[in-house]
Amino acid sequence: MNRRAALPLLALAIATALLFGTPGQAQTAQRCFPETGFCIAGRIRAFWEQNGGLPVFGYPVTTQHEELIESKPFQVQWFERNRLELHPENRAPYDVLLGRLGAVRLEQQGRDWLGFAAGAARAGCRYFTETRHAACGEILAAWHKNGLEFDGRAGKSEAENLALFGLPLSEPQTETLSDGREYTVQWFERARFELHPENKPPYNVLLGLLGNELRAHMTEPSPTPTLAAYPAPAAPTPTIGTYPPPLGD
Repeated sequence: MNRRAALPLLALAIATALLFGTPGQAQTAQRCFPETGFCIAGRIRAFWEQNGGLPVFGYPVTTQHEELIESKPFQVQWFERNRLELHPENRAPYDVLLGRLGAVRLEQQGRDWLGFAAGAARAGCRYFTETRHAACGEILAAWHKNGLEFDGRAGKSEAENLALFGLPLSEPQTETLSDGREYTVQWFERARFELHPENKPPYNVLLGLLGNELRAHMTEPSPTPTLAAYPAPAAPTPTIGTYPPPLGD
């Protein structure tokens, strides 16, 4: 092809790209999940992808929309395991916050975590004086594996673990989950860790579907507490493990 003939084709390609965008641009706009039929985009997508993705937050179960949080309107999006909130009044990286869904779900069930039996410091465990509970074994390992990246260092510090999951609100205890079976679970401010011995590692420790549970028992959207401002991440973080195909507990 000679140069004169190539010029019109180049102009056409440029015009098409300007009108419709390039494939790379389309990929960065939103990410959709056929499993639930919802998409994530923008700041929420970046936060979801950089802080654990599917194992930590689960699939999106709503669109991004406005809700009242502490009597103020914010853009939020619900996921199987949590709720992400956009707070433009905060400087980045504090502009995305997580709901305290562990604490809120217990409140919804009429259970006061302050009434749970306190734990004790013991070898091989991490005892938290703030709530008088300890995390041990497989649950402690899973808690340590994930966190919000904000110190720029390799691995996860306890400050980053706390930013993602919060403090333990209970000792490990036996509870009946939505499938009617009993499991050992431990409640944290923003998560419920579950032991699933019927699964091979790394699926033997899963996070409860608190986003689904909370929404299923809400008669209407209601304000819920949010975590204190923690920096949003700057890089991908390790995950608890590849997410199993089923959406249920």
